[in-house]
Amino acid sequence: MIRRALLIAALGMLAFCRTLAQEKEYMYEIGPGFGASWAYGDVNRSSALYDPQVAYEVLFRYNTNLRWAFALDFSANGLSADSKDFDNVIPGGGQWSFDRRYWQLGIRPEFNFWNYGWGSDYREKHRLAPFLTAGIGFGWATGESSGDDRTSATLAIPIGLGMKWKMAPRWDMQLTCLWTKTLADGIDGITDPLEMGTTAPVNTDWIGSVMLSVTFSFKERCEKCHNQNE
Repeated sequence: MIRRALLIAALGMLAFCRTLAQEKEYMYEIGPGFGASWAYGDVNRSSALYDPQVAYEVLFRYNTNLRWAFALDFSANGLSADSKDFDNVIPGGGQWSFDRRYWQLGIRPEFNFWNYGWGSDYREKHRLAPFLTAGIGFGWATGESSGDDRTSATLAIPIGLGMKWKMAPRWDMQLTCLWTKTLADGIDGITDPLEMGTTAPVNTDWIGSVMLSVTFSFKERCEKCHNQNE
């Protein structure tokens, strides 16, 4: 009798553990991000993390499976520089400076190095996972410049890497480092000050950013739907 009771208790505990292990998965995430950004280009041609400015974003992510996701983000990146801080020789002895904000709407596929998720099952999910990302975006810059204060628009190619941490079944945190190649020379309001005679591809502007974001997951994934839980 005691053995039967112990067996029933063990089976019940096993079923309970399996229920805990089969955590719900969610398809979408949304949340804010906050960080820093800086400019590479005609003024700053070599210094990493030069004069970082405040950056922020709204992030939406679609998780196709445990390895792949698509991130749609709308970001605002502060950009500032002054040629007096560098030894670059500008033709005519001119001095250049700017204090602008670069806005961008972009879409980026993300590849997780490990199966990323909450709980434990045969897929060996990890709550912490590094990832690579690259995509395309459309951006525009506004603000003050000793060159041209007009709004400048461009297509852009963001490339980067990061780390994801699943804090809870429906809460995630990501640290993302992006290097964005703009396809224009003028995001900083300064066009070809070194008189190189070209604006693409060597004379275009870059934007660096580091963003920490927190997202909330929603829309439970259908476990029995075809091609959704592979």
